[in-house]
Amino acid sequence: MLKFLFLGAALVAGTMFLPSESRGSEWGCQVLLCLSGDWQGTPSCHPPIYKLIAAMDNLGFHWPTCPQANSSSARYEPYEDCPAGWTAFAPATSEHGGRSEQSMCRVPDSNVQQIRNGQMWNSNGSLRPGGHNDSGMRTATIQIEDKTVQARVRTASNGGHGFDTTTYYEIARPRRAKPYYIEYDDANGARQRSWFSLK
Repeated sequence: MLKFLFLGAALVAGTMFLPSESRGSEWGCQVLLCLSGDWQGTPSCHPPIYKLIAAMDNLGFHWPTCPQANSSSARYEPYEDCPAGWTAFAPATSEHGGRSEQSMCRVPDSNVQQIRNGQMWNSNGSLRPGGHNDSGMRTATIQIEDKTVQARVRTASNGGHGFDTTTYYEIARPRRAKPYYIEYDDANGARQRSWFSLK
């Protein structure tokens, strides 16, 4: 990180000596440099970031990029990754049957053996049962890494005829404290990703 901060400062300083049409990237490099660190706690970062926040309300806004670092526009991913072995999915909405954000993680019971270390098991090798939550849905107590959580147990049709169904364990995906990210090339040319919040 320190190496990139020095590189970013050099890039920003270097743009001051470029023709006016090339200095358009100066703001983008300032934005990248500030969002790669603690911009809220860095007073010199407040002007370029407040300028960014104000500009985002303008029609036709384009995210300022830093060509010298090959930076991307900001992207938004509000949820953390699912635990290993789990798949993100979007639950169907109740009104129109459409899809919402991929706000849940699930794993089919047929794959439980593959993530045995991530589950809470009884001494006889079966998944420890939970019970029912307030809505009457079946639940199971599971352990993922060092956290014990309640998972919903849902049986869904596979779209075939008869009793072709799969039972899933489902958990909510936690939300990121920093839901936006920018990708850029560091001083060694390696692609990096920096997460940030504008609040």
